Amino acid sequence: MAPLTGIRSAVRNLADRPARHPFAVDAVAVVCCVLITGPVMMLTSQQGQAALRPAGAVSALCSLLVLCAHRWPRATVWATAATSVLLLALVPDMPPPPAPAVAALFLLAARTDRRTAVRTSAAVGVAMTVAAFLVRPELPAVEPNLALLAWTQLPTAVGDAVRSRRELLASYRERAEHAEATREDEAHRRVVAERMRLARELHDVVAHHLTLVNAQAGVAHHLVRQDAERAYEALGQIRDTSRAALDELRATVGLLRQTDEPDQPLAPAPGLRDLPALLDSFRHAGLHVEARYDRTPTPLPPLTDLAAYRVVQEAMTNARKHVADARVSVVVAVHPAHLEVSVTDDGGTGPGHGPGTGLGLISLTERVRATGGTLHHGPRTAGGFRVHAILPLVSNTLAQDCSREGE
Repeated sequence: MAPLTGIRSAVRNLADRPARHPFAVDAVAVVCCVLITGPVMMLTSQQGQAALRPAGAVSALCSLLVLCAHRWPRATVWATAATSVLLLALVPDMPPPPAPAVAALFLLAARTDRRTAVRTSAAVGVAMTVAAFLVRPELPAVEPNLALLAWTQLPTAVGDAVRSRRELLASYRERAEHAEATREDEAHRRVVAERMRLARELHDVVAHHLTLVNAQAGVAHHLVRQDAERAYEALGQIRDTSRAALDELRATVGLLRQTDEPDQPLAPAPGLRDLPALLDSFRHAGLHVEARYDRTPTPLPPLTDLAAYRVVQEAMTNARKHVADARVSVVVAVHPAHLEVSVTDDGGTGPGHGPGTGLGLISLTERVRATGGTLHHGPRTAGGFRVHAILPLVSNTLAQDCSREGE
């Protein structure tokens, strides 16, 4: 078992080395061939040193041919096989096959496919056996020839094992790199999704309340010298609006501490139950609001309830921000399978603040889609702007699962 263990260890070490410098590997093989072939000739030959000089030159040439294995592996095998047969003819007592032929067969199997290596080694083994029998007819017909065939197949098997292990390691490395890239992409996607969620929540809270504060501050500034009582009332509304903004900001910051259900809305989250207070806040800010909403089932799916509230909030915030003295109509209609929310303004009679960035409507569209619903918005033919949302009344978890399957 010890020799087999040593062979397996050697194959593993050879396979683990990177093939970045194949010429260096060939050079090492040449040195090994010279160190092996020379002593073998001197130990086995009974001829004098003068007679071994031609054989030494052929041996050196045969060893140098291994350097060509990197670019021409099959041609190198046949060239070393031919010079090996010549070497056997010059040194009658030398056992076949010479080391250069073994090295060339190993390098061929390690650098080409299995089919090419097996076919070439079989052909070379047969050719060398026949040639050796012709140049050294005094050898027995069976044992040396079988040994020659075996020695041509052994380096092929070892080289094929090295190539197979190298390919296996390359596939493992590729899988690991792909898995690492996939993990990085998934982590980046989660970070982007979390940032978008935070941006959406902050926009919904800050944009709405700051719009109201700005409007109420304008009213207070206008009335402070004319009607102190109404100015004082406007300042109180600013205080209440600012306090509500701070409360919602605290809840939004609490999102950073959530670890179990990051896709759930912030708690406590506003909903249609808070719609009357929302409409009153805009009335105090100068909008003319007409509302009609059906009695909603209790309880609504959490994401649907929050999304319906945000639709009304965003649409009315935009109406207050971009048009003056607008009349806004809010309709919340309950259907068997969905909730319909529509907010329409008439365009107002005075100048507004001009067009916005549209980020609020983009975030609102993402929020509505997360519930499995749809959102449409745009200018009306008769003037003004309309925001219309369809929100499902089924479980939002089921809606999200269906949405993922559709993707």
